[in-house]
Amino acid sequence: ANIGLIPALADKPEDLIISDQLNHASIIDGVRLSKAKKVIYPHKDTAFIKKFLEKERNKYRRCLIITDGVFSMDGDIAPLHKLIQLAEKYECFLIVDDAHATGTIGYSTLDFYNIQTIPEYVIQMGTFSKAIGSYGAYICASETIIEYLVNKARSIIFSTSLPPSV
Repeated sequence: ANIGLIPALADKPEDLIISDQLNHASIIDGVRLSKAKKVIYPHKDTAFIKKFLEKERNKYRRCLIITDGVFSMDGDIAPLHKLIQLAEKYECFLIVDDAHATGTIGYSTLDFYNIQTIPEYVIQMGTFSKAIGSYGAYICASETIIEYLVNKARSIIFSTSLPPSV
């Protein structure tokens, strides 16, 4: 899901991706496949993101802030409230990869923080292959973003359906 989602949204050199240094390999691969400028921020350092966006945001067409919900190697949790505030203030998308959150801290990081109304600029991605014990991945986003991804994300366009046993 990440290798389709990230390059589909950040497909031009005038786009910007801000990614946590401890993000999962699938996020790193998606970031590498994009054509955007890449900034890796110190782990969970929202002050760094704020300072960078204050200076640089107006230079870019589209901006993605990307974080794991639960970080796979150390198990700590993203500061989601602060990231949502930054995404809103600086008009960025916030991508939350909940592959390691689902089933460990509830349904998702959004659920963990009791965020009932999900802003349109927040995109949630996850997998069925870990705690759910199945196969495949999902992306939750606004109808407009989902429609865009169905037509733009190569890993969605050129994939096959789930096997009948799944």
